[in-house]
Amino acid sequence: MDWLIRNLSTPGDWPVQFGVTLSSLNKQVFEGKSSNPHGVAVSINSRSYEFGLVMKASITPKKSNANSDLIRWYPSNERFVKINVDGSFFNQTWNGICGGVVRNHLGRFITGFSCNLGGCSIMQAELWGIIKGLQFATTNEFHHVIIELDFEMVINFIRNGCPTQHMCETLLKDITILVKRIFQVHWNHIFREANLVADILAKKGQELFYGLHVFYAPPPDTSQALSSDAMGILRLRDGK
Repeated sequence: MDWLIRNLSTPGDWPVQFGVTLSSLNKQVFEGKSSNPHGVAVSINSRSYEFGLVMKASITPKKSNANSDLIRWYPSNERFVKINVDGSFFNQTWNGICGGVVRNHLGRFITGFSCNLGGCSIMQAELWGIIKGLQFATTNEFHHVIIELDFEMVINFIRNGCPTQHMCETLLKDITILVKRIFQVHWNHIFREANLVADILAKKGQELFYGLHVFYAPPPDTSQALSSDAMGILRLRDGK
């Protein structure tokens, strides 16, 4: 017990690895979900790495800017389509979901999607949202695309890569392949208040069957957010 307390109270990655390992063990013991030992080890290391990045990001001081208290969504210029994506992860079910919306330069809805991914991490859910958006862009031959999301760490992951054998490595390679098929792709980080439509569509995936669900008309629960975005209505940042 002294060994356990000492390690949990020591600065470093061990407390995170212990928590992820214990969660994996509980799923095997109480839910009967067995896995390949090597796969479990890779999963534990990858999830620990992700949690470590999230923790570091959450305690990094950020400069205060009064102008950032009011947030809005901005349309693209006429040559581009804008794809807003979002991913989410439910701790209770270890279930990942993603969603996204494609709009033209007037803010008009082109299509949207929700996807119930099953078991995956938050980082994987965000990357899957990007993949689905890029796949739609290539299928419809959109040559100038803006991808927007509210998880800056994912954009850094795409630009800088991830550790070898990380569980997101294959998804990042898929994104690289898709981007090469599009003439111009820009990446934007935005606050979540400007990503409301994608957030609604992502959460909708939790209510749907596993797999991808495409919407060719705006779902009713997105209408207000879509109208607000198109009119440039400002939203107060959460917590302000």
